[in-house]
Amino acid sequence: MAVPSKVKASQVTIKLLSQALQAPAIELIHRGWKEYNLPRVWFLFITKPVTLLITGIIAGVAYFSCDSLIPTLLTPFGVMVYMGIRIYVFYMRFVQLEAPEFENLGQYFDNTSGSAFWVAVDESGRLLGTAVLDKVSNSTAKMKWVFVCSSARGKAIGQTLLQHVVKYCKKQNYSELILTTTEIHTAAIQMYKKHGFTIYNTYLENDNRSPPVPSLRMYQLRKLLP
Repeated sequence: MAVPSKVKASQVTIKLLSQALQAPAIELIHRGWKEYNLPRVWFLFITKPVTLLITGIIAGVAYFSCDSLIPTLLTPFGVMVYMGIRIYVFYMRFVQLEAPEFENLGQYFDNTSGSAFWVAVDESGRLLGTAVLDKVSNSTAKMKWVFVCSSARGKAIGQTLLQHVVKYCKKQNYSELILTTTEIHTAAIQMYKKHGFTIYNTYLENDNRSPPVPSLRMYQLRKLLP
């Protein structure tokens, strides 16, 4: 999905999901999840003390058992490969859990229910980003599936989608907009804070991995709407 490098937020149109864009939107969301897995492995490897400790122990055992530096030097790579496999398995389980929602995207083709699925497209109609809003209650809505095509990032498209979602929430008389993200997405967290979101809860991702892999910290944010 090539995107012109000179695309600007001013050239982007935000509109409701149509049947014609349903398949490309699902593809973009899946691609976003997959892109998230590799930096996730690296982030967990270099920032979590328990990972470094386990790697050090395995490397030490390998050295004294084999009396060679080769297994020792390969230990970090092996640990990351193992973590990558475990995280990919979790990703596949997550996709299976989300699959029923993808089969019911028709509910988002209009916004009369208080839920909506928006897409960002350029002047030629190419898909650049997605954002979904689910109605939680009469006063609260939850934003999810906010993805921007990798070649279109850094051009304020995510910010444009967010502003559109907030505007819609105000029209629907929601008093609170919530979302969940991870500690990896530092740029997104800063963007949300810039637009009035605050962190109201954190927890460790729990996917029942066995043997365990260090968990990411999840952030729940909310914005109170006037």
